[in-house]
Amino acid sequence: MAPSAGLPCEKPLRMLLLHFPKQPAADSSRGPHCGVDEGAGCESATEQLDPRVRTLLPIVVFLSYSRSGLVAVRRKPTMAQPGSNSKVVLPATATGQVSFWRVEGSLLELGAMRPVGFFTWNSQSFAERWARRAGMAGMALARPFAYFASRTFATRFLHILLRGVSRDRLDLLGEEYFHYVLKPQLRREAAEKLVEAVRNGERVVLVGQLLENVLRPLAHHFGVESIISNRLEFRDGKATGRLLDPIVRPRGPLAWIASGSADGRIPREKLLSRLGWTQKPEQLESAMQTTARPTIPPGRSVAPFGESPRVERLSVRENLANRHLLLIGVTGFIGKVWLVDLLENIPNIGKITLLIRRNRTTSALRRFEKIVEESPTIDTLQERHGRKLGPFLQEKVEVVEGDVGLPGLGLDEATQARLAKSLDLIVNSAGLTDFNPDLRDALSSNVDSAINLLDFLRKCNHAGLMHLSTCYVVGMRDGRVTEELQDNYNPAGDSQFDAAREIDSLRETIRHVEERAEGPELDKALRRQALGRGGNEASAPAGELDGVLKRNRARWARNRLARVGLRRAQHLGWPNTYTFTKSLGESILARRGRGLPIAIVRPSIVESSERSPFTGWNEGINTSGPLSYLLGTNFRQLPSNERKCLDVIPVDMVCRGMTLIASAVIARRHARMYHLATSAINPVNMGRSIELTGLAHRKHYRTTQSIDSWLKVKFETIPVSKQRYERLSIPMQKAVISSINRVAVSLHMKKPPLARAERDLIRAEKLIELYEPFILHNEHVFECENARLLSAALPPEERPLFDFAPESIDWWDYWINVHIPALRRWCYPLMEGRPLESRERRALDWSGEPARGAALSKAATPSDSLWRSS
Repeated sequence: MAPSAGLPCEKPLRMLLLHFPKQPAADSSRGPHCGVDEGAGCESATEQLDPRVRTLLPIVVFLSYSRSGLVAVRRKPTMAQPGSNSKVVLPATATGQVSFWRVEGSLLELGAMRPVGFFTWNSQSFAERWARRAGMAGMALARPFAYFASRTFATRFLHILLRGVSRDRLDLLGEEYFHYVLKPQLRREAAEKLVEAVRNGERVVLVGQLLENVLRPLAHHFGVESIISNRLEFRDGKATGRLLDPIVRPRGPLAWIASGSADGRIPREKLLSRLGWTQKPEQLESAMQTTARPTIPPGRSVAPFGESPRVERLSVRENLANRHLLLIGVTGFIGKVWLVDLLENIPNIGKITLLIRRNRTTSALRRFEKIVEESPTIDTLQERHGRKLGPFLQEKVEVVEGDVGLPGLGLDEATQARLAKSLDLIVNSAGLTDFNPDLRDALSSNVDSAINLLDFLRKCNHAGLMHLSTCYVVGMRDGRVTEELQDNYNPAGDSQFDAAREIDSLRETIRHVEERAEGPELDKALRRQALGRGGNEASAPAGELDGVLKRNRARWARNRLARVGLRRAQHLGWPNTYTFTKSLGESILARRGRGLPIAIVRPSIVESSERSPFTGWNEGINTSGPLSYLLGTNFRQLPSNERKCLDVIPVDMVCRGMTLIASAVIARRHARMYHLATSAINPVNMGRSIELTGLAHRKHYRTTQSIDSWLKVKFETIPVSKQRYERLSIPMQKAVISSINRVAVSLHMKKPPLARAERDLIRAEKLIELYEPFILHNEHVFECENARLLSAALPPEERPLFDFAPESIDWWDYWINVHIPALRRWCYPLMEGRPLESRERRALDWSGEPARGAALSKAATPSDSLWRSS
């Protein structure tokens, strides 16, 4: 995108001006510029010229716009080398006088239309792109006349083309335009002078006609902290097409004569004159803005109503000091992060006992050791404690082998008695998170665990219980969801529904399915299937046939129970078996746990960490991973309700909320129900989340050089209705490809030519069907006032560590720079069957002997159960 060496109108124009006498040089005291004073304005500048020049001035202006909106014909600037000035300048402490630095004419020669054209050319949908391109063509014809009439009006008129473009898109495209278009065009001499000024402590203010979305990354590049630029008005995150006052108008039509100086400093009075603000000089101060992204408005005040307990002061460190916690589910995504948070931020915590289930070949203790040796979540603890990490963990952490799905938590009597005397809090973050698992597994993990926890809690002397569920137990319903715990809740509102009776009915169904799986009728069908058409049972080895029958019988029962659970859940108003059984577990706690210190915590969709254990940690194939991966392909149309909130919350925000609630339960100042969600206080709707995902993928693909990446940049996903999706997207494509494959089979071709494409479309269609309750139906808004009340009661010194503030999340930065890159690093390789990045295992001394980890493999692969535990 480098400037052309010779524009079509450049040579004739220069030859024309050579025939007229030069104007007197500008006073050197007014700055380093020479020739016509560009700040005198179009009108005053023309008065100083020969009458022949004034006659030809409209032609000059028109020709100056014939090449992509350049303000005037310009000389080729000195080009910055590709590697020069590539890092952000770290400014010295700015204590000097304010220096205004005009961007156009020193750092760059740039007109107003090129950036606007770039924004319009990269709209989200094809239809929007072509509509804006047509408007841009009309603007190219009309702008010279508007410019000659009034530069301020021409600037306002031009930016009407950006009406309806989101702030998110303008911010990302502004960064992209600077890095890929403007940065290579920076003049080296001017850039070096600006860098020197910043390093010398000057309070530089960059002034330019660019939108703030473009000028902000340019200022960041040089370490400048203040800018004066044009600003669009936004409503609900969309540009209205109106520029906010004051307007930074472009330079005069003959400003190119004065261009080329490396020093862009300009005195205040001259700047006011050139901007046309001499009548209102106070506009200069009001137009100055920092280069930081617009801050999020302060959160709304929160006040207790209803039955929420009044908490005047809640000190987390005081309440958790010397306390004994039992954590169940540490091998999961949330469990690991919360354990690290506790060990980092509450140094005087007493003891954390971890209940871990034994695998077929791995003991509970060994599973925890593998987490410590392999998981990136422990990196911060390793940095803090170094070689003393092993002894520190031995002091603070105890591992017991058990199973929350078994009576007594699978512990022996002695361990139960010991824990019952000393425990202050039991935290259950375990659970089966598959949407539609085997009904037996779902009941064991989500229902039996609640029953067993209640039985164990009653044996404890003074322990409380914090049980993690999910916001989506509310099922298929719309509206605001309050923080209330209801016994026998069901989305359909059936007064005859009884959770205990429903659980008994499900167990009876499981018994019938298992009996049928062992029955002679199914055995005959499975045997016939195993032998194949015309198979002879006598010719098959007896042991091999029995093994095949056993596996097929187990598979039939598992698939049958998965379908039974899903049908029953949808009949009662839940979208899947997971939310159905989680809700049954809540009902058990509500009914049988009256009078016990219990708090139920409902996170929404838990995703990548915002700041701890480090920015951008994620694990396993989580909720948004498959869907965001699909949006990064050439897939174009996603059936969704763009007004519906997609309630996503970072995992470290969830852990801060959990720490607050744990402190309140121990202090017995807790509510019965807590939502940890964002939709009520800082919502991000489906339309915005789809666009942010596309922009994040765009940012990644712009860094790669391939045809495939170029195509993916052009194909952004858009939200559409279910009808349009079925008519123009995957279902229609699948029907066409299936027809082609059927024709190929009828022609006796050896292999259908599009068999793989058909399989891919079937998988994508099933994925979208699985996520439809979360992206298309059920407009939920989850209140989170109870956790915010606890956060408001924190002492000031603890708020930086434990504050639950979903309103502080900047979704643009989180989605583009944190969440999608985290998925690309930790989740997408698992979906593609690739290994995660190789990392050396920590060599810890657990027992004073040489570390055992050195003899183990140095690379963690997706086949390791710990990486799939979430």
